Amino acid sequence: MKVLIVHAHHEPQSFCSSLSQRAKSELEAAGHEVIYSDLYQMGFDPVSDRRNFKTIKDSSYLKQQQEEIYASENNGFADDLESEIRKLEECDALIFSFPLWWFSLPGILKGWCDRVLAMGRVYGSGKLYENGIGKSRKRALVIFTAGSGAGAYNGWGLNPAMESLLQPIQHGIFWFNGFLPLEPFIAWSPARISEAERTVFLDKLAERIKKIFVEEPYRLPLMADFQNFTKDAQQRFMVVVKHSKPMDDNYKKLIPHEAECVQQLKKEGILLSLEMSSLEDPNWRAFIRMRAPSEDEVRKHLKRLPLLAYLSFEITRLEPIVVSTTESSEKNLKN
Repeated sequence: MKVLIVHAHHEPQSFCSSLSQRAKSELEAAGHEVIYSDLYQMGFDPVSDRRNFKTIKDSSYLKQQQEEIYASENNGFADDLESEIRKLEECDALIFSFPLWWFSLPGILKGWCDRVLAMGRVYGSGKLYENGIGKSRKRALVIFTAGSGAGAYNGWGLNPAMESLLQPIQHGIFWFNGFLPLEPFIAWSPARISEAERTVFLDKLAERIKKIFVEEPYRLPLMADFQNFTKDAQQRFMVVVKHSKPMDDNYKKLIPHEAECVQQLKKEGILLSLEMSSLEDPNWRAFIRMRAPSEDEVRKHLKRLPLLAYLSFEITRLEPIVVSTTESSEKNLKN
C-alpha cells in the first residue's frame, strides 16, 4: 500500500517530528511505500493565489475555484502543486502530522489543503463524500501533539472538546473528499512529561500504525442521505435513560464494556452525543442523541448496551429548527 504523510513541524528534533518518523519507519517495516511531504523542509508555499496556476482563465478577476477547474482541464497547475496533487491521488492512506496550534492546523498545513484540494481535480462535479477522490476506501489519520493534557479538551473545561476541534479535518477535509477518518492519535503535553512517557506514546503509535489498514474507521453521514445538503433523510432522536433497578457489583463490572459499546456506536455514526449525571445521583439520568432511520432501529441499537438490563429508555424524535433563508439568499445575490 502507498501512504502519504504530510508533516508540518519546523523542528526536526521535536517530539511531533519523532512521531512522524516513527510512523514512517513502522509503515516501511511493514512493506508499505511511504511518500513523505515534509512541508517546512520542502519550503512549501502555503499562499494560495495565481502562483497555483500556469494557466489563466480570467486575468481581470481571480476566482479560485474557476481557475482550479480551468487548470484541471488544461494541465495548468504549478509544478509544486501538481506534485502534491499526484501524491494525494495515488495514495491509499493519508496521514497529517502536526502540532495543534491555536486549536487548529499550522498555517503551512492549512495552506497545503487550500492549494492541493483543488476543485475540478480533487473535488466537485459529484466528487464529494462517498464519491470523493478517496472513494470511501482510502483511509486518513491525524497524528498530532497538544500542549495541554487530555482533561483540557474533554468538553468540560475552558477549551472546546477535542472532538469538535477536529471536525474541520475529520469531516471537512478527510470525509468531504471521500477519505475514511480513523480515530486520531494524540500525544498529550509532550513537553511536560518524562522521556519514558514519551517513549510510551511512540510505542502506542507503532501499534496503531500496524493496524492502519484494518482498524474500523468512523462512519460519517453519506451525501446520499441529504437532499441539496439540507435535511437528513434519516431521523434524529433524543433518548433519556434511567435506571430500572439498583446498581450492584455486576453493574460496576459492566461499566468498561458499556464505554466500549458507546465508542463503537459513535464510530458507526449512530450515537452522536452522550451526557449523564453522576452515578451517585439518586435521580440519575443519561441523555443520548442518536441518528437512525426509525425508532425501532434506535431500540435495536440500545439493546446492544451491556447495561441494558439495568436501564429504561424514553425516546423522542427530534425535528430540525427551521430558519428563514431570506437573509442568506439576499447575501448570495450580492456575491
